[in-house]
Amino acid sequence: QCCQCETDFAHAPTSVLSAAKSSRLEMNMAHAGDIARIKSQEQKLVFVSFTEADALAIGLAIVRNLEASGKNGLVDVSLWDRQIFSHSMAGANADNADWVRRKINVVRRFQSSSYRKALELLDAGRAFETGNGTDPKDYAAAGGGFPIRLNGGPIIGCVTVSGLPQRDDHNEAVRAIAAHLGLDPAGIALD
Repeated sequence: QCCQCETDFAHAPTSVLSAAKSSRLEMNMAHAGDIARIKSQEQKLVFVSFTEADALAIGLAIVRNLEASGKNGLVDVSLWDRQIFSHSMAGANADNADWVRRKINVVRRFQSSSYRKALELLDAGRAFETGNGTDPKDYAAAGGGFPIRLNGGPIIGCVTVSGLPQRDDHNEAVRAIAAHLGLDPAGIALD
């Protein structure tokens, strides 16, 4: 089972329960490592200033990286008051645009990457719910939204990728931001 699947262990033998608990513990430990690494990314990947030229450069870098690896998706760079860059590659669809919108909402509300929030929720055994103001129609617990943070200042927007597995969406955004800031993308991205 993957970490996003649920399994009913109510009538499982003890050996299966033990294996499931061990697997869950390993998963939580892996998530803890990723969460710590993402927090580090969020601290390192900050901008002195951010302009439309930065948005264009980062957006185009993601598109080129996706094309070079034979992947596709939707790439968006938005400030809170407006969208600056958006490119829908062949194979992307309207669902990707909705995923982008929902990932942006997560970054804006929780002031962290959407992948970090997704892993935190998963580890807590929780999900976005209508009752707590995070309706899944408006919030996606999925990777791919990464904050645009000013050095010593607020988060002013989001770089978002949709169309790949969530960890890959996250890594594409991180790699492009790191390269734009003159940092080693391989040293910053998740393994």
